[in-house]
Amino acid sequence: MLEIQQKGNMEKYIYILKNCLLFDGIKENEICALIKCLDGQIKTYDKSETVFHEGQTYNQSGILITGTLQIVQYDFAGNRSILSEIEPLQLFGESYAITGSKLPINVEASEKSVVLFINSKKISSVCEHKCKYHVSLINNLLRILSANNIKLNTKIQCLSKRTTREKILNYLYSQAQKQKSNEFEIPFDRQSLADYLCVERSAMSVEISKLCREKIIDSKRNKFKLLKTRSFS
Repeated sequence: MLEIQQKGNMEKYIYILKNCLLFDGIKENEICALIKCLDGQIKTYDKSETVFHEGQTYNQSGILITGTLQIVQYDFAGNRSILSEIEPLQLFGESYAITGSKLPINVEASEKSVVLFINSKKISSVCEHKCKYHVSLINNLLRILSANNIKLNTKIQCLSKRTTREKILNYLYSQAQKQKSNEFEIPFDRQSLADYLCVERSAMSVEISKLCREKIIDSKRNKFKLLKTRSFS
């Protein structure tokens, strides 16, 4: 893990961070000041490194700047389940940091990734300097928490399906709706998709092959096309 603390290195990421929902409506020069106010630190992780460890408590939440992270959980036998994938500019770990709860999950880098860490408790309360843009920050945080709740409900709906086939179709339909297209890429390879759906990879591959033969879907690696569905506009 490489830690970057120089001011210049922080500023070079501002052009990316300005597109983060947490900083929506806040000017670039204000974002620099705000990150300093929130004790911002940038760290780089190599593939397979753990960003947050299960059972630990953190007062920081993260914003992924570049790369990809996965929220994963291991059972007593060491079986790995992917709960969610974190994409660039997403905030993560905020709920546990604000409440001081122990993490029931790991956050792991699935490729080389750069993360901005900020003090979550300083997000949720107006700072001592009474920054005029801090109110916008709090409103944006509420929007993010609401969006994460919707995302969690989507995952629960998917996992509630009884069969592997139903889980696959439910996930693919949700991705088509999200991307507003019947043709789309998913952020998982086959093993990661099986881990996300909590199914055996071999059984999942069999069902995907059946769906292709039945001309319900078309599939090539992580690219899919729904052949029997409504249009998205």
